[in-house]
Amino acid sequence: MDTHRYRRAPDDSYWQECVNLRPSLLRIAASRCQGILDPEDIVQEAFLRGAQARHLELKSLRPFLVTVIQRLCVDEARRRAVAGRLGMHPRLLPPASEDPAELACDRAEARWLADRSAGLSPSDRRLLSLLTTGRAPKEIADELGTTPQSTYSAVYRLRRRISLACSRGT
Repeated sequence: MDTHRYRRAPDDSYWQECVNLRPSLLRIAASRCQGILDPEDIVQEAFLRGAQARHLELKSLRPFLVTVIQRLCVDEARRRAVAGRLGMHPRLLPPASEDPAELACDRAEARWLADRSAGLSPSDRRLLSLLTTGRAPKEIADELGTTPQSTYSAVYRLRRRISLACSRGT
């Protein structure tokens, strides 16, 4: 039977040394990680890694555990920094959402306007058609090759014309 494949569990002397080193390792973890991780969790993880080390001698245990703690803190700081950079990247942020009630009202109004658009020019009818599909003014502006502000202005003027036509009874 291959004895190298099966590792013996650490004996009591390993765990007793861990208990003796624990207070100083907690201080090291608290100073190195500075609020990134719980020092107790870091020290426990270091103990487990020490228990899994094949040829770790007790005289080397403290330097080994200190190194593991430092590396765990650096790894977590690096992970958080990358996550922070990715979380703030403009291409990864969700688009700003508009108020759903406002969108629903805009769509209903656009359908109402479309029903009364029989006498409008082709460009005005196209604008109304784009509004009734529920597209945002920015999307409409992109499709028409204008700015969002000019789209808002065109929609305002169109609403006024239709409103005046409705008040005259046409």
